Amino acid sequence: MSYSSRLSMAVAAALLLASPLGFSQAEDPVKLKEVRLTDDGRLKRDPVFQPDGEHLVYGVDVSTDLIKLLRLNLETSESAPLHSDAPRSELEPSFSANGRYHAYSQNTGNLSVKLVIRDDKEQKNAELVPQGRGGMRSPAFSPDSTLLAYCFAETGPQHIFLVTPQAKEKKQLTTGRGINNWPTFTPDGQRIVFSSSREGDFEIYSINLAGKDLRRLTESPRQDIRPRVSPDGSEIVFASSRNGDQEIYVMNLDGSNVRRLTRNPERDDYPSWNVDGSKVVYLSERRGRFDLYLVDVTR
Repeated sequence: MSYSSRLSMAVAAALLLASPLGFSQAEDPVKLKEVRLTDDGRLKRDPVFQPDGEHLVYGVDVSTDLIKLLRLNLETSESAPLHSDAPRSELEPSFSANGRYHAYSQNTGNLSVKLVIRDDKEQKNAELVPQGRGGMRSPAFSPDSTLLAYCFAETGPQHIFLVTPQAKEKKQLTTGRGINNWPTFTPDGQRIVFSSSREGDFEIYSINLAGKDLRRLTESPRQDIRPRVSPDGSEIVFASSRNGDQEIYVMNLDGSNVRRLTRNPERDDYPSWNVDGSKVVYLSERRGRFDLYLVDVTR
């Protein structure tokens, strides 16, 4: 039996032990049963599934000044560095759907962060390096693997840019005021969903690849951040502090039908879909410990 099948059975068994579940409205959540994926308690961030669905890559704070990317084998629960020779902090991994590329942000050691795009077929890197201080952050590949979105404050506020996997043909996507961050493509490759503080607090928006037709998807009194579009394009998972502490929510692609997934007294953050969209992985803080959890979000 494959890992995916066993994991689905484990989650299903956990659900059967609980009271009848299902999505509720954001104001009255029902807590879903979880599967804990890590148990070392170290601070983690940016979990993302590789295209094979059998591995999870995430950043972990191994010391006060070093973040490493680890690759977790979900079959064996063993983890190893994604880049064994990484000299400096690496974070925010992204993998192309065709399996050829992966991208990540890397600290350069002088208060700046560069973007590395690795061609795993040709075994070579393309890089975008900021001039001076600043960071190139939040890389995200398009569904057809021909574009990479990322964020950078080039001449003013932080905006979203597009480049090819060869770090060429750069194009600025967003304009205006505020900080724009955490881009994620819709599966048809026609729009990007992102968070922006352009109207005050962080809300979630979408925009087409021409930089037009901006649509606001959320309206809450607090932060809505780190959106991720589901593989089938029907939903967006995101983190929000709209009800006090930070929790994980899901809504339809147009911003309707907001549902709360988690209900924990401390922070839940960094949500991400698995490859078939049936589960969501996220970081949860529990009594000062930080671990990754997985929930089944099928109805």
